Amino acid sequence: MARVVVVLCLVAAGVLWPTPGAAQGLPRAMAAIPVGGVIPAPTAGSGHAPVSVQRLVVAVEVHAERPRLALMPARVTAVLDARYTLRLPEGQARPQHLTLRVLATPDVAVRWDGRPVDLYAAPDRPGDAVATPDGAGGEPAHRPGPAAGAASAGDVLDEPSAESQDMVRWLDPLTGRFYPVPQAMASSGAPQALAIDVVLRPERDHHLQLHYPRVPLGWDGSRYIAPVHQLIVPLHPEAWAGFGPVDVHVAVPRGYVADLAGAPPAAEPSPPLGDDGAESERAALGPAGERRWARAPAQIHVAAVDTAGMWGRWVTRRRDVLWLLATTWLVFVGLRAGLWRLGRRRDAWAWAALLPLLALPVVAGWVSWRSLRVPLWGYPLSLLQYALWGALALYVAGRLLGDLVGFLALRWRYRRAAGPPRGPGTATSADELGQGSRPAVAADTDAGGLTAPSGGA
Repeated sequence: MARVVVVLCLVAAGVLWPTPGAAQGLPRAMAAIPVGGVIPAPTAGSGHAPVSVQRLVVAVEVHAERPRLALMPARVTAVLDARYTLRLPEGQARPQHLTLRVLATPDVAVRWDGRPVDLYAAPDRPGDAVATPDGAGGEPAHRPGPAAGAASAGDVLDEPSAESQDMVRWLDPLTGRFYPVPQAMASSGAPQALAIDVVLRPERDHHLQLHYPRVPLGWDGSRYIAPVHQLIVPLHPEAWAGFGPVDVHVAVPRGYVADLAGAPPAAEPSPPLGDDGAESERAALGPAGERRWARAPAQIHVAAVDTAGMWGRWVTRRRDVLWLLATTWLVFVGLRAGLWRLGRRRDAWAWAALLPLLALPVVAGWVSWRSLRVPLWGYPLSLLQYALWGALALYVAGRLLGDLVGFLALRWRYRRAAGPPRGPGTATSADELGQGSRPAVAADTDAGGLTAPSGGA
């Protein structure tokens, strides 16, 4: 009964404990740094540069650097590779000199047709002023920043009442829906606006390759037990004369779940959702997955989360973990009491309770260890979970030894009580003497029936 009270006190403390303002000593949310966003600089007298993207292939490989302490958050980064296939429109007879602008981190590597090229600082950021298509007057149209995000009509917001000016929308990797995140969040940095000068030749495909070896992902630590990591790749398809299909490949570490979503251009309706189209697929990706868009979205959201301690994605919040622990140990107490009722029987059926009695604390301890591997409180309170690990390990070991010794001692006592009594001066039963046995009679007797002393005359 004392264990039940302790478990209930632990659950009440976890449920009623005030939510800290920071997770593991870090901000609750870290802004996602948009990378990519290649756009051509508009030429004079034209709304956009006469060049189109035939195809775009994006590969994202998420890496998680495990910390030395298990209860500290992992540092999650991504390796991003983008390959643009560019081509001049038909009818173009002369080579076209073009300036391409890109959002990049300082360690980005750029290749043009397989040869490395140098970058220089651009006068403005890509996306600040995106050219409009032909027929719109040629004036630049100001678009919202890449971090603001835009959900398609098929995507449902978890909280539709959030104001767009105060919230940004991130992708939930478990549900595949966009949800609001406070816009005023900390940031680990900002990408640089860089530019390159290239020459495109008629009737020839040119390849622009961008390699980001280490892109820090944004994260939100208030939604699930583990932070939701976010990567945003802006595309700006309205800045090109044409934009072909987009293929995105994502690989995540073991134990992580990822999802992909694309936000359509603000000036166009949402693409139709077909039965076989990738846009209608909302299931979360596994360790590796890919999606294809026939029509390029305005930006691509890549979301990933570590599912350690989530138990099939049903236990996703701190309160769920505490209720799981409470339920596990209450079931352990009830089953153990029932098994000991069976173990106290005097017949051979009692041996059936021995193995379940030994397995129960192991299972309860394993569930607790898996659940306590994720931080339930902010640093440094999460370090108390190391003490819980040690206490549970000692309790499980002691329970195993105590139940084994107690069960064997009880069987020995029953066996001893059921055996025949032993000791000097104890009368022998008739059954032990055998059938038809009689007491021995002295051989030296006289005619009168008197017994003579042994050895006497």
